[in-house]
Amino acid sequence: DRVPISTKAVVSTQSTGELNNFIEQSAALYRLNLVRKVGKIKDALFELKEAMPHISAVLMGTRSTDPYSAALRTFTPCDSGWPELMRVSPILTWSYAEVWRFIQELNVPYCSLYDVGYTSLGNVNNTRPNPALLAEDGISYKPAHFLTDSTLERAGRR
Repeated sequence: DRVPISTKAVVSTQSTGELNNFIEQSAALYRLNLVRKVGKIKDALFELKEAMPHISAVLMGTRSTDPYSAALRTFTPCDSGWPELMRVSPILTWSYAEVWRFIQELNVPYCSLYDVGYTSLGNVNNTRPNPALLAEDGISYKPAHFLTDSTLERAGRR
């Protein structure tokens, strides 16, 4: 039998239902030992380190184009004032197009919001479909993988 991977999902009280559903579906599909934390990632990492002091590294989905991430390396210790953990960011140098190529070629499940024009997910108050993906009908939106200008990835965020 496989040992479930311990996973912590840090969510907002304003997370979308679609994102919450995707997290639950992923936990079931990959047989993850999922713990949800509502709040900020810094607090969640402190709780994780306290509950599991043997943990020395955390896997992150951060990319260098994410806010405050340009100076990160694939292996970056947490900043001063954060728990003593190594942040491991395997897709740090991937482009937007490379992420979508990986998802499509390996048929990796993803949140349904990406099919209706969302290209960056925050919460219900700061996330909208990306205006760059507005369809010709002026009402609907193309899926996220149709975005060709990666500098507009966060155009739907406030």
